[in-house]
Amino acid sequence: MIMLVVLLIASMFCQGLTEVGYGDNFITAFPENLGFFYPWYPWNLLKVTALHDQTTFTVFYKNTQKALQIQQSGQTMNVQIPKSAEVYQLGSSIASVRVTSDKNITVVSQSWQATSVQTNVVQPTVNLGTDYLIPLLDYPGYLESFDLPRLVSTTMRYSSFRLLIINAVNSKNTITVVKQTSTDAQEETFDIDPYQLFQLQTNNSVLRVRSSKEVAVILTHPCVETADCYCNMIMNQILPTKFQGRSFIVPSIFNVAETQLLVLSENPSSLFHDGNQLEANASDLLPFSNLETSQLVNASDRVSLRLVSLGLIVELIPDTMFFACYLLQFSTQNGRAVVIAETDSKDDVRTHNGLLSASKWTAIAGTKYSSTEVTIQDRSATIWHPTSKIAVYMLEYVHAKVLFGGPAIPITEKPDLHGCALVPGAFAVGPDPLSWTQSFEFCMNNGNQFACPVSKAVLKDMADSLTTKDGTGWIGLRRSLLTTEWYWQEDYEPNVNYVHWDDGQPLDLLKGLCASMSLDPKNDFKWQSARCCDKKKPVCYKRPVCLNPSQNWFLNTIP
Repeated sequence: MIMLVVLLIASMFCQGLTEVGYGDNFITAFPENLGFFYPWYPWNLLKVTALHDQTTFTVFYKNTQKALQIQQSGQTMNVQIPKSAEVYQLGSSIASVRVTSDKNITVVSQSWQATSVQTNVVQPTVNLGTDYLIPLLDYPGYLESFDLPRLVSTTMRYSSFRLLIINAVNSKNTITVVKQTSTDAQEETFDIDPYQLFQLQTNNSVLRVRSSKEVAVILTHPCVETADCYCNMIMNQILPTKFQGRSFIVPSIFNVAETQLLVLSENPSSLFHDGNQLEANASDLLPFSNLETSQLVNASDRVSLRLVSLGLIVELIPDTMFFACYLLQFSTQNGRAVVIAETDSKDDVRTHNGLLSASKWTAIAGTKYSSTEVTIQDRSATIWHPTSKIAVYMLEYVHAKVLFGGPAIPITEKPDLHGCALVPGAFAVGPDPLSWTQSFEFCMNNGNQFACPVSKAVLKDMADSLTTKDGTGWIGLRRSLLTTEWYWQEDYEPNVNYVHWDDGQPLDLLKGLCASMSLDPKNDFKWQSARCCDKKKPVCYKRPVCLNPSQNWFLNTIP
């Protein structure tokens, strides 16, 4: 029988972890969303954001398909999906929603029903798999863990969680469901037709889902009570076992009296926090109430880890899956973001509007990281770091209460000085020797700028991309005639905080106001000062294409 240390619960308002949050192929479904004051303005949306100009995408629902186009990178189109798309019947269904695109996009689903609001980042099919561990969810036990009143009917329809298995490929898919019985584990096998789905009740029994080809797996409950007697849907797109880790930073994102950790692991695993081992028995929720500051939790084996409080379940990002840039999308303005960054460079965290405005950073004990929580005024935003990887969570509030939260959408893993790079920058050496001034003009006239290796990482990128050459080339570093100090032509970083001078360099002021670089890898691309009128080949840099989220939203409807 599969060993479960602590059983992972469905993620309420979860954003999901991923290697990349974008792609050109997505498949999902809208689980039933039942509110106490039903019906009340039901609203099912797909939020599609283009990462490139002139992006055409197609939405497939049942026998309908609609092609749509987004003109500019960073723009988002809201596609309204009929209320009839919600999956409430058990068994087979053709109610999956599929999105394909000619260029990379991100997709977020959103469901509104009375006071029940659910937002979920839809995983691109490249992140799907064929092996999933499933939480053993006991609905009465879930309520009892928070001492909530049982206001929802205890009939079979509402007393158990459901599992949606969606065939992500255009061929028949064989599904094996492993269930726990009173004595052992049993397997049930069935087929799903192309792009169709199958819904079953978990009844606190499903341990694992295997498939012959890729599937999407969603765990859901139509109506789970909250502390204020409202009803919220739970929806969690479960991720394959490859998205697990051993080291997590539990973010301090809210002040609550009751906070619990939930773990799912294929093998027995122990958790370690603040030098202590956290004891856990099967089906237990681990108390974790001291969250005035973010804290480090390690596991002895690969696990999925989540943080749970009343009305909020947050899936945690393992440190091996930190990214350099994230896209955040909120349904309203003034959403919140939690940022975890390296302490030594925390003040360099940026948004699409400039430096991140964080009034207070708190160091995380036992790590090289600090964390902060900030308000994001725009409904669509990027948060990125120019030189290191970070973690970003997004939260939304209604009536001053956290409504949902989870990891923001990871876009780029490699840091870039210029932003959330969708197309990386490129270095090139001009064909002819020119003076420093002529070289500067050559680079600018060809849509580039002078190469400015302002850090060791940038110098390495430049060295790796240039073909082997000899001689020397001009770079964007020179002395000021007024102060005699060296400065970069790069508007992002004019100050010189990193140097790679050759032995005996730079020469005195009279012998060189400009800087050149050896183009021979054997010389380690060392720098030398030189007279600006000397003839050397220009070393140019073409800036990357970066994501700049637009605040213009467009609405389309699928009939």
